[in-house]
Amino acid sequence: MDGCATHGLDAQTLSDLRLAVEEACTNLIEHAYPADAPGPIELTVSADDDRVVVEIRDQAPPFDPAGLSPPDLGADWQDRPVGGLGWHLIRSVMDEVRYVSDAAGNRLTLVKRRPPSRA
Repeated sequence: MDGCATHGLDAQTLSDLRLAVEEACTNLIEHAYPADAPGPIELTVSADDDRVVVEIRDQAPPFDPAGLSPPDLGADWQDRPVGGLGWHLIRSVMDEVRYVSDAAGNRLTLVKRRPPSRA
């Protein structure tokens, strides 16, 4: 994500992008690929005047995060399972989250709009 700093992104936008990408990639490493058969993860970052787009591609079995139920954030922390907040965090910090699975593999697209400049 160091390359994003060269695009003039503010600290909060960089933090949100890093959190979302780390969560998505950690989910791939921990849950999508078997421990004895890791697979590829490809990241592409693009930016324009209005937004930053991170595309994460993999060859793991399809998993559509849209089907996940939101976590019970009202439960006492002692009653919550360990983990399970990754997709909630990704959705919370990104402006758009899109998932596609096809013959080429899986593609997760994360979009973060740039904050208005304070000129």
